[in-house]
Amino acid sequence: MSPVNTDKKIVEKIFTKLPKDTVIGEFSGRDSAAAIVKSLEQPDINNILPVASFAGVEYGNAQVLKENHEYTAKRIEELFGKEKKLFPLIFYSNPSLWSVINGRFTSLLIKKYGFYTPCIGCHAYFHILRVPMALKLGKIIISGERESHDGRIKVNQLPLCLDSYKKILSCFGVDLIMPLQYLKEGKGVEKILGSSWEEGKSQPQCFFSGNYRDLNGESMIEEKQIKKFLEEFLEPVLIKIVTLFIQKEDITERELLKEVEGVL
Repeated sequence: MSPVNTDKKIVEKIFTKLPKDTVIGEFSGRDSAAAIVKSLEQPDINNILPVASFAGVEYGNAQVLKENHEYTAKRIEELFGKEKKLFPLIFYSNPSLWSVINGRFTSLLIKKYGFYTPCIGCHAYFHILRVPMALKLGKIIISGERESHDGRIKVNQLPLCLDSYKKILSCFGVDLIMPLQYLKEGKGVEKILGSSWEEGKSQPQCFFSGNYRDLNGESMIEEKQIKKFLEEFLEPVLIKIVTLFIQKEDITERELLKEVEGVL
């Protein structure tokens, strides 16, 4: 079960104390933690605010993310001393936003594009969700996206999908950086973290995991289908949604649905 969002007043208080060059770190399991650690090797990244978000199809104990945060903070101090700072973990999710992108129009998307998977829109959701926060700070979001996981390819982390996520955020002046994008082996991730942290452990689990694969584990979706979906649906929809989201963070699901309907 996902936790409730960190109280808005607490978040506002945290933001008033953050250095203006603070960047947002997407935070969950092994890859996101390693991406945060790796990004701190850049001389212009010194302060990171970790933000944990859940999709409506995820489950698990949120306490483990707090433990992950504690470990990551210790690893950062071990590598960088007091020069680099990982701030307290905050939780922020928006189930209505996830539903508008990935749930309500499932049948229409299947009819129009010949396939459906929530994974691509779900990862896009995780990125756009943090845009309003990033705009108040250093306009950078760190993500643990990787093109290959020891040879395994995930449709939501195909190069064309990663390029699309970056393109969407760049429309709002936010840079999505992926320090692990070309890191193929899990051993490389473990080396960054200084731990034999197994992939998939100590993080939320998803009910839809592997939904786009056949019985042999191969993807059933062609890249040309994904490209059309990205260009005709996901990109225009999310650009409209984020524009409204920035203007009004408590925008209603009904208002968001109207924007999606206009594209479909």
